[in-house]
Amino acid sequence: MIHVLLSQSGAYRDITSYLQERGARVTTIGPQAQGMRGKAAIVLAMLSPRLLRCFGLWRKEDRLLVVGWQALPLLALVKARLLPRPERLLVMGCFVHGQRARRITDRVLRALRLPGLGFIAFSPGEARNLVARVGMSPKDVHCHLWRQELDGRAARQGDDGSIFAGGFSNRDYDLLLEAAEPLAAPLVIVASQYNQIRQPARGSTRILRDLPEAEFEGLLARSSVVAMPLRGLGEACGQSVLLRVLRHGKPLVATRHESIEAYLGEDYPGFVPHDDVQAMRQALAGALEQPARREELAQRVRLAADRLENRGEPGAEIERFLLG
Repeated sequence: MIHVLLSQSGAYRDITSYLQERGARVTTIGPQAQGMRGKAAIVLAMLSPRLLRCFGLWRKEDRLLVVGWQALPLLALVKARLLPRPERLLVMGCFVHGQRARRITDRVLRALRLPGLGFIAFSPGEARNLVARVGMSPKDVHCHLWRQELDGRAARQGDDGSIFAGGFSNRDYDLLLEAAEPLAAPLVIVASQYNQIRQPARGSTRILRDLPEAEFEGLLARSSVVAMPLRGLGEACGQSVLLRVLRHGKPLVATRHESIEAYLGEDYPGFVPHDDVQAMRQALAGALEQPARREELAQRVRLAADRLENRGEPGAEIERFLLG
């Protein structure tokens, strides 16, 4: 039997629903809190009494998919033989961006390795790290191009001439503010309360926090260009915003990052180097001022959306990893 253990209820619905329809049992072993969480909240969640639900839940011949950071205390309990070691145990959704947090996590995961353990990585960088730093065998690290039908679908709308940027993980909004300062187009940033962003120097910039998904996507859908300023480090990042970009076929200017290259291709013409204000400014200006350039980027985004659509059910891919 397959068991899916979630750190937060409702996470990765397209995967969990697919597996549940085929007989998998889904159990939440973390607190009920939804939305973005800071590092302290994630660490505290690992002590949730809901972990007690694991006792007596599975047998040695079962297969487990553990989603999120509750994997760490669960692995510790299995390693200590307080919980039975299943036939197969895959961990998904444990990616970080800070170097210090990554080093600590790597040491913990290395100490908790056990037979039958595998990982599902959302980016090439995450996969490489699991092999090089955690000591996993390449055959036990599976790369998955994350995708799902996100809430808050907005109707297609006409362009309003604005630049839109949004999201939380691994963002460099200060670089974007500097890049956009001399541009005429208004800039709308929708960030998390956890993002530290300096005050904008111009009045045509709006910084909004933690909007509902429908409002977030509505602003993205109305924009002329979407900007994704990412930091050079980090693992999986930007995918949830990228899925909305793909859904609306919006031209995207993004910092080059493996997580985004996996969807758009390394030769996508809207990539700029990280930490390069001038390159970001020039790319945005070109997309805003040249309709042909804007259409070129939008066409490449639409092609990427078609490729992603043709990859099939994400849950089917995860099921193959579990049963393989």
